[in-house]
Amino acid sequence: MSNERIITAVRQSLRAISHPHFFNTERGYQGELLAELRKRLPRLKINKGRAVIQQEYQKTRQDHGIRLRPDLLIHEPFDSRHHRDRTQGNYAVFELKRLSTPKKAQDDFCSLFQLMKALNYPLAFFVNIDSGTTHIAHAPSNMPGRLIAFAVKLIDGHVVLKEEEF
Repeated sequence: MSNERIITAVRQSLRAISHPHFFNTERGYQGELLAELRKRLPRLKINKGRAVIQQEYQKTRQDHGIRLRPDLLIHEPFDSRHHRDRTQGNYAVFELKRLSTPKKAQDDFCSLFQLMKALNYPLAFFVNIDSGTTHIAHAPSNMPGRLIAFAVKLIDGHVVLKEEEF
């Protein structure tokens, strides 16, 4: 699976969210992003359709080696017939914040770092909702994969998307 195809689907999904209501809360935006990503998932053809998009999937210390709850993730649910361990079948992990501060963004970047390292996610996305700032400068310098930070804002009915990669 090409990471570029996932990144393109994320960009398209972020640009598709244009109703002002969804920019009012992190939870509302998260739900709409999930819906937009689900529209695009079948076209990505990730590993014969076994991949799913889930929200707030609890990662437990016992099963995953960490205890975190990412906002969204694209993965194949663990199945011992297809995976040797839980580090396989992981594609992308997301953290979202509305009007994030540098400190909150830094905390989210650290969570993304832990998820990427422990579970072998090659892609991580940070989405700063209703903001023009990605806060990418606050990401750890040694991310174990590809981190893309977005700032998404609605201005005069148009989605303005800023993207920075680390």
